[in-house]
Amino acid sequence: MALTFAYVGKAQVKRGRGLYFYLPKTEVVEEAEFYRDFFDFCKDYLQYPDDAVIRAIFLVESLPVVYIMEEMLYALGPYAAGLNAARWDLKASILEYVMADPDMVWPDRFGVDIKTTPFIAGIFRRLVAVCLKHGAVPIGGMATALPSRDDEVNRVAVESINGDKEWEAQQGFIRGWVAHIFHMKTAGDPFKDLVATDWKPTEGMSDPGNYQVVIEAPEGPTTLAGTHRNARMIIEYVEGWLGGRGAKSIDSLEGQLGIHPALMEDLATGRISVAQMAQRIIHGVVTEDTEQRHNLSLAKRVLQEELDDILKSRKEEVTAGESSASADYLEQEARYQDAYKVSLRWIKNYVELDFHSLGTYSRSDFDRITAEPDAF
Repeated sequence: MALTFAYVGKAQVKRGRGLYFYLPKTEVVEEAEFYRDFFDFCKDYLQYPDDAVIRAIFLVESLPVVYIMEEMLYALGPYAAGLNAARWDLKASILEYVMADPDMVWPDRFGVDIKTTPFIAGIFRRLVAVCLKHGAVPIGGMATALPSRDDEVNRVAVESINGDKEWEAQQGFIRGWVAHIFHMKTAGDPFKDLVATDWKPTEGMSDPGNYQVVIEAPEGPTTLAGTHRNARMIIEYVEGWLGGRGAKSIDSLEGQLGIHPALMEDLATGRISVAQMAQRIIHGVVTEDTEQRHNLSLAKRVLQEELDDILKSRKEEVTAGESSASADYLEQEARYQDAYKVSLRWIKNYVELDFHSLGTYSRSDFDRITAEPDAF
């Protein structure tokens, strides 16, 4: 951020443009106060003109901030531009806070939808109300579907994104995110279309007091199929991480019937998937589809089955000549084996309520973990 202020930021302001930042992972008001002091210092030290436009938007992606959104905007003062409703990171944070509570066990991850989970929808509406009350900008979540060579897959993705963004627009959000520019128009049109009707938020939508946040256990099934989907996502994501990627295109239903676009998955969904598996182990949750009880042994078996299936699929791709990385298959296979061990350790950490995530490990830590016997 300091480098941005010192170089490209100065050039931006000189051209008469604004300088904008996203502020991630905040949890307390003191962080907002720090950013305000930091912005003040940079302006003075680097001799920015008095009329320079410098603004920042908080990513609401931790549970504590849900309750202090107004205070965060106030503390940031003249630099406050708005709030961005995170999805995956926010869900991950909530799960980490409640996972030890047996009355807060979450159903399968993809069943916890923003639109149909009342308390999460309420958080989004409260965020919009705070922004409307103070003239700030409310920005919605991300459309995570990635483009496909299959037109039918893209059609399904477009339908899902349309429904999602229409809902956000109706809640008062003015923009959203996309994981890939391919879906930019699809995600943007619902906001533009609603504005074109002269739709305006109601008076009640601008009163945060109408949206009190009470964390509840979402409704929905807890299945072994859902645990398998989490396990596949974790292994796939860790494999990408070990290969130097912080985000990866993952189809956690790969090989199964139906049309399911690959999604841009990142550390947040890794956290959710790990937390869900750990929560089910902690509370010995019985699956509704197979009536099996979650424990460490079940988790290990599921991870192994997903690893085997992934390696089988990658081998078939190489054999069919459809993978540009066929020459590197053995290296990739070794990386998946390492990802399996790291995934075991990550889940075990969460079972022990030790929220070490991938970013807290050095390369030497990973080398040590993958050289050891299985974590459990």
